[in-house]
Amino acid sequence: MQRISREQLSEWLAGGVANECVYLVGIGGCGMSGLAHLLLDLGCRVIGSDLQINAEIHQLRERGATVFEGHAPEQLRGAAPMLVAYSSAVRRDNPELALAEQLEIPVVRRAALLAVLVQQRRGICVAGMHGKTSTTALLAHALQELGADSGHAVGARAPQLSRPARMGGEGGFIVAEADESDGTLREFFPEQSIVLNIDEEHLDYYANFAAVCGEFTAFADQTEGTIFFCADDPRLVELYAARADTVTYGFNPAAEYRAELQPDGPFTVYHAGRQVGEFRIRQFGEKNISNAVAVIAFLHRNGFAPEAIARVLETFEGANRRQQMLFADDAIRIFDDYGHHPREIRATLSALREKFAGRLLVAFQPHRYTRTQHLLNEFAESFEGVDLLWITEVYAASEQPIPEVNGQALATAVAGTGQPAAYAATLDRLREKVRLALQPGDVVLFLGAGDITHVAHQLASDLKMKRTSHTQALRELLSDKSEILEQEPLAPRTTLRVGGPADWFVQPATETDLGAAVRYASQQGLPVFLLGRGANLVIRDGGIRGMVISLRQELLSEIEVKGTELHCGAGAGLKQIANAARDHALSGLEFLEGIPGCLGGALRMNAGAMGSWTFDVVKRVRFMTHDGSIEEKTAAEMGAVYRSCPLLKENIALGAMLEGRPAEIEDVRARMQEFRLHRTSTQPNASSAGCMFKNPENIPAGKLVDECGLKGLSVGGARVSERHGNFIINSGKATAADVEALIAQVRERVAEQRGIELQTEVQIVGE
Repeated sequence: MQRISREQLSEWLAGGVANECVYLVGIGGCGMSGLAHLLLDLGCRVIGSDLQINAEIHQLRERGATVFEGHAPEQLRGAAPMLVAYSSAVRRDNPELALAEQLEIPVVRRAALLAVLVQQRRGICVAGMHGKTSTTALLAHALQELGADSGHAVGARAPQLSRPARMGGEGGFIVAEADESDGTLREFFPEQSIVLNIDEEHLDYYANFAAVCGEFTAFADQTEGTIFFCADDPRLVELYAARADTVTYGFNPAAEYRAELQPDGPFTVYHAGRQVGEFRIRQFGEKNISNAVAVIAFLHRNGFAPEAIARVLETFEGANRRQQMLFADDAIRIFDDYGHHPREIRATLSALREKFAGRLLVAFQPHRYTRTQHLLNEFAESFEGVDLLWITEVYAASEQPIPEVNGQALATAVAGTGQPAAYAATLDRLREKVRLALQPGDVVLFLGAGDITHVAHQLASDLKMKRTSHTQALRELLSDKSEILEQEPLAPRTTLRVGGPADWFVQPATETDLGAAVRYASQQGLPVFLLGRGANLVIRDGGIRGMVISLRQELLSEIEVKGTELHCGAGAGLKQIANAARDHALSGLEFLEGIPGCLGGALRMNAGAMGSWTFDVVKRVRFMTHDGSIEEKTAAEMGAVYRSCPLLKENIALGAMLEGRPAEIEDVRARMQEFRLHRTSTQPNASSAGCMFKNPENIPAGKLVDECGLKGLSVGGARVSERHGNFIINSGKATAADVEALIAQVRERVAEQRGIELQTEVQIVGE
């Protein structure tokens, strides 16, 4: 792989980069999306790819970046970039990186490129094992509010920073979070730096703690000017105390900027024995105050007035997943926190205990097998005093499992200290356990750097929904024949038989009721999801927020045959439509018999089988817009393409006029029987969502999976069918998480062996 040196990057930037193309592999991560924003600020053409589209990618697209879903060599080839950047989360065998190597396009790690960009301004780096995201965001916010034409690069979203990174004006500060986890701390050569702490962490990368200390020593050597470091951290004092041009801060009496706490009031900061001022922050706990003192020390040392510093610090609302309060009412509070190290856990628990009375309920997701193994005893002793504790399974973060290192082992270790701990094997079970345990006065904390955040948001959403009266309002709005259910399980309503509940499940009896429900959802800001008969669909274990609408009531499922035309409601089953055509001696619709869904879903996805497609037999479509208006268009006007009808992604199919061809009933029946025998002989007779992947151009997906030897591959209760490689079946106990994990494994193995990025054909929805 042709790597580009620091000197070459600096020369490239010095020569002007306007309109130069840079390709970012893994562009959707917060660090990589921030890098993309910096490049856009410099006038670069930014193109990139990621496995999933998220809010960060939407924001980049709004700024003009081109982002592809999925990694594919032809995307990079078409972009013809002069430079490719990638994050540590991207595998080295990524097909786009492989092509970059083949084409001899220079490749650079995210941190190396960020470090050179930071050096284009007055760089300030914030480093440390714990708290650097919050501290970076706080300093960036403060500089912004103090009128400095500054830039920043923060490793998480902070609501008051409109985006995760910006370059700022020439000659101004840029404050950047410098990550030590992968040995890239020494890429940075800042003008000034803030070092918060050092710990025995990331030993999956470093040989030992001495190597960690060596990384921080090298970083200090590369800091051009002042190093601000915490005097409360004895190892930092040992590493940095003898250095020139350092400033200490903290609670330590020897600190140059020393903080004193006041009960339920502001904290006071002294410099060289003289009071600088009194300060308040919205975050709580001594660690957050210590980090705030680091910011105060930097700003004061760089000439900002104490009164102005105090004013802007008090307005900072925090960074996402850092003591982030997701829900609060008179009875319950829900917090989401990124803490995943024993030191962080103890600090956060202490802060919550100090701030709030009542029971403290904690749900923790260990992060990485290596960290869990190395710090098992420290983790076990971190939860003292918690009233209820649940530990879920380890979030792998690309690591391979280590035998006997898992969530159950950690729960057992915690219980061995005398602190009760329960094990929740899946996030879905975790959510249920926490929800059932809730009592008035509880403070609930979700901890971990993995996807446990989704459970925190789901529970907060559940509680917010309970504060509304949507069910009663809908019952008053719709006719008695319409069905309205709360927290309705959706797994039994899908062909794969997985998925969590719907907040509200509505089956309108008439189009009038449907229009009323749709308008109500729009007015109340409730998301709407249309559920047909649950085929070609994977609903995640957290279920679907908002309103799920099903059109399976009788009046919306009618089939009426007039000559060669079939007038069908969106809720009509495809098998029933095929049978009706047969009974009226009409051919051309036989292929619908084997598609396990309803007409609405078939129209939305332009479903197909046996070489035919839904829109092959459609003449006209009636649909409802989200303001409740009804429109009708011809099939040609609907714009249907392979596996999609874009117009029906935003609107609701009410029905369609289909057309058959006159034929002998026995001929139609024989053709349906032929299709049925072919299907039963080639497709599994088990719960599935249908074909899981779209067919690549030159080979069917099922054949590709078969040639890669993946038939029978399983995760939990999900298994690749031995009969057809493009089907994932539910053995009876699968979760949606099992299915998604298996999809990821199949895609990864196919990409490794054949260099082809499979795209899912099924719709994956929910939380």
